[in-house]
Amino acid sequence: MNCTLLLVGTELLNGATLDTNSIYMAEELNKYGIGINYKLTVGDSLNKIVDAITFGKENSDLVIMSGGLGPTDDDLTKTAVSKYLNKKLLVDSDELNELKEKFKERGITFLNKNLKEVEKPEGAVSIKNDVGMAPAFFIDGIVGFPGVPRELKNMFPKFLKMYSEEMNLNIDPIYVKDLLTVGIPESILEEKIKSLFKDPNIEYEFLIKDYGIIVRMQSKMSNKNTVEKIKEKIYNIIGDCIFGEDNERLETKVVNLLSEKNYSISVAESCSGGMLAEKLISVPGISKIFKEGIVSYSNEAKINRLNIEEKRIDEYGAVSKEIAKDMLDGLNSDVAISITGFAGPTGGTEEKPVGRVYIGIKVKDKIVIFEHNFKGDRNRVRAKAVLQSLFELCKILEEDE
Repeated sequence: MNCTLLLVGTELLNGATLDTNSIYMAEELNKYGIGINYKLTVGDSLNKIVDAITFGKENSDLVIMSGGLGPTDDDLTKTAVSKYLNKKLLVDSDELNELKEKFKERGITFLNKNLKEVEKPEGAVSIKNDVGMAPAFFIDGIVGFPGVPRELKNMFPKFLKMYSEEMNLNIDPIYVKDLLTVGIPESILEEKIKSLFKDPNIEYEFLIKDYGIIVRMQSKMSNKNTVEKIKEKIYNIIGDCIFGEDNERLETKVVNLLSEKNYSISVAESCSGGMLAEKLISVPGISKIFKEGIVSYSNEAKINRLNIEEKRIDEYGAVSKEIAKDMLDGLNSDVAISITGFAGPTGGTEEKPVGRVYIGIKVKDKIVIFEHNFKGDRNRVRAKAVLQSLFELCKILEEDE
């Protein structure tokens, strides 16, 4: 069983509105084993919507539409469906009375144009909207929902339950396994493990996110054991670069490890400019262990706030393993992280090019300094430095027994 998602609205094309509905629908469809063949976005044009419906019907079992069910002239979804099916638009008297009652309860004047909200193609089944005005409708393998996310979320599960029963679906949910990696380029990652990707029943992909590179395997739940066996083989090859699976995030993992050990943490940042502190502070419960975050961007701040001797900065340079260590010494907590580097686009030298970053980590009496050369623009270098620092700390904490 497969489908086409059809998102209706010019605002989705011109960037005025961000599409979140398709993400939600994909997650719900996974539970029923319904794959998505295509995702189309179309503006508020009757002919273009009809063309998109035609494409979806020709290339999938089910067309799922979102948007265009409101009362205004640019709400054309139902008109397009009726044109495609060559069916009249009708109004159910009970649904009309229910709609008018909703308007009355909200103290809103009902206008003739609001009739559009309960129109539906002849023969269509309505899906009750408990949180908004317009009900969804289903007819001949086409289902239409309002574009308002909370209304979609109210009706979409109802539809899937109804549809699975009507179609007598043998539900085999989609199983997705994500392995989250840090510190290894995508090209090298693929080269190391692509020989494992041979099973035609499993889809494989690499996704670059701000929290690392994802190795994703997707199949049916009936193939879960096969996916898990491949996962173990991947761990055997690149396990030292994997920090977690699925919805795990490094900052959460680090905070959990610190909390378990009752360790306090402080950070001193130069080129990352507070990004590391922000990551840690985003985790609930961090207030119990986070002591301070210092953005010692200038040499003056390093001297005055972290008590680093000026002569050491003159001797080694602010971007150096020596100053990374001194930054750690200026912090008073069980665990500390320091970051200093050249984020670019200027500031680097031949000896220490743009992208050179030193990361210092202290856990009790143990101090380790890491040198990295990150690629990318200014923000990518900063983000990679933060991610790498959390990854290195995570490994040290896991070894710290």
